[in-house]
Amino acid sequence: MTQKPVITKGVSQLTLSPRALVLILGVAGFISAADNWFVSPALPAIAADLGISALYAALILTAYLVPYGCMQPIFGLISDRIGKVRVLTWILAGFTIGSGACALAGTLQVLIFWRAFTGFFAAGIIAISLACIGDAIPPKERQHYVGIFMGIVFLGQGLSVGIGGLLAELFSWRVPFMLFSGIAIGTLLFVPKIPEPDLPVPHRPVREELQEIYHHPASWILFPLAGVSGFLLIGMYSFLGSFLHEVSGLGYMQIGATIMFFGFSALIGGTQAGRVSRKIGSGWMVAGGGVVAAGSMLLFAEYPGWVTGLVASTGLGLGYISIQSTVATLAFDITPGSKGLPSALVGLGLFGGAGIGTACMGILIGLFGYSGSTMIYAMGVSGIILLAFAIPDHIPGKDLVSHEQNNINNSSNRP
Repeated sequence: MTQKPVITKGVSQLTLSPRALVLILGVAGFISAADNWFVSPALPAIAADLGISALYAALILTAYLVPYGCMQPIFGLISDRIGKVRVLTWILAGFTIGSGACALAGTLQVLIFWRAFTGFFAAGIIAISLACIGDAIPPKERQHYVGIFMGIVFLGQGLSVGIGGLLAELFSWRVPFMLFSGIAIGTLLFVPKIPEPDLPVPHRPVREELQEIYHHPASWILFPLAGVSGFLLIGMYSFLGSFLHEVSGLGYMQIGATIMFFGFSALIGGTQAGRVSRKIGSGWMVAGGGVVAAGSMLLFAEYPGWVTGLVASTGLGLGYISIQSTVATLAFDITPGSKGLPSALVGLGLFGGAGIGTACMGILIGLFGYSGSTMIYAMGVSGIILLAFAIPDHIPGKDLVSHEQNNINNSSNRP
């Protein structure tokens, strides 16, 4: 039976079940992803309302993504030193202000400022949430709850593309921003219930911590895997809607419904990721995810249409959650006692890779068309499959750290 993580001193003295913990963190991750991805389909509405071209309106994407990518490792370091719950509260408050202010922006310059402000704070939400899960959940059950959390995050991504774009079209592009801000306020009420571990974490110099990560053999497999999977899978997913519209002739409502299945499959797959990974091992879990993603991409490239688009969206979601839930879980054990920085580096690889992969996909589409570029990306997934078999199921030092933490917990329970 799953044990409930106990809230330690300095936090609320109530107990919080793992499901409740992941639900609170999942809602925060949901709105972070939704706020990010909703803007793309809403760009025409934003441009029309502000009286500018869509080309200029696209600057708000860059304004958000640059601080979003750069701040993840920094927030990870800070959270390890002063407390993850405290930092999560600060950044959610900043996200609330930024998203609400975006809804009120009257000019492009003002909107760019507030999107950069929002991206600055949103950067740490997913990474710190993952680190909180790593602190509170026993090692054997971590991937199960990491999978659920990441599934909720990408459900937010998928739903925001369809529903967020629909709200922008029917009402105003300002409505989703106000909605995200309101949900963030509600989430802030529950953040103090998240457990903060009362374990002694040494305040090592940043350089020393980075050197430990650099010299750890697992780092050279896990972090590149996060980047490559973001590059290939999210890079392809970013153009799935355009592919369906330009080549298959689907309408925007059909496209939105199809793309949302990425989030649905990620959520469903995330609930089973831990159980499956324990049975088949981490390497086979990642390799299987790569095979599913590559196969669905190749099928869609060869036979583009609504049905194969649905298969591609679902396959990309299942493949992605299989890879990233495994990588994020194993990364917890790279630096004993500090999970914020490794989680942030996974996030940096993921979103940095996704940004570069999206740009490269756009270039390849211009050269080889949608089907040709999709085939190239599908073949690139073979690199993920090869890397998968180098993943260690056992990371050196993992059992030692767990044993030391158990000793600390046992000694704290003695009279």
